Amino acid sequence: MKSIIAVVGIVGALHVHGAAAQDPVDRALGTAERAQRDAAASQKRIDQLDDQTRALLERYRAATWQAQQLTVFAEQLEAIAERQEEEKASLRRQIDAMQRTEAELMPLMLRMLDTFEALIARDLPFLETERQERLSQVTQLMSDPEASLAQKYRRLLEAYQIEIDYGQGLDAERGQVGERTIDILRVGRLALYGLTLDGREAFRWDREAGEWQPADSGLRRTIRQGLRMARDTAPIALMKLPVEAPVDVGAIESLEGALPTLDDNAEGTP
Repeated sequence: MKSIIAVVGIVGALHVHGAAAQDPVDRALGTAERAQRDAAASQKRIDQLDDQTRALLERYRAATWQAQQLTVFAEQLEAIAERQEEEKASLRRQIDAMQRTEAELMPLMLRMLDTFEALIARDLPFLETERQERLSQVTQLMSDPEASLAQKYRRLLEAYQIEIDYGQGLDAERGQVGERTIDILRVGRLALYGLTLDGREAFRWDREAGEWQPADSGLRRTIRQGLRMARDTAPIALMKLPVEAPVDVGAIESLEGALPTLDDNAEGTP
């Protein structure tokens, strides 16, 4: 019995000693496990901070790029605003100049119209209906409040140019001398000659008398030749015809080079 008790005591002592020896190891293992858990948690926090740092860096880069773009855009807007201010100033100057030019040009056009009318009245009597209609149209246009100054000026210059062109080359038309129908030969603005349709009588326009006068019968052949040339049925050749000194239309002829011209697309003041 005593032996059994002794064995049990020895086993109990060994158990207590083993438990006492195992406790520091467990503590060490627990400490290691906690350290590992803490290290893992720290690494996780580090990874999270790294991700946040990368995200913030990307946002910073994006904000920096956007700020640069906005700076460039602002500079462009500033340059555009400066150009617009320059254009506004230029337009104001043009408007002021246009108003001054309009005030100066309208009286000039009215004087030109008076000269144009006087020219037709004093000139040779050719294409009278056409020229009077043109004069009437220009006169009406000058008093039209809806027409721009450029339109009036251009139309007046066109009428003048047509009159200037009449002074070049030959032209033929039909007319009347009393009750007789004649073919009229116009030599520029210098002279008018007529020939009856049967070719038996010739006439010339007398500026001083303001009427048709019989012409030398020797001119009939030359007038007939001139009529053919004017109608493009004969080649151009020299002709010998008597002419009177023309009226003074130098002021009209000089307009071709002296007056300014309007641009085809201009709707404002030239």
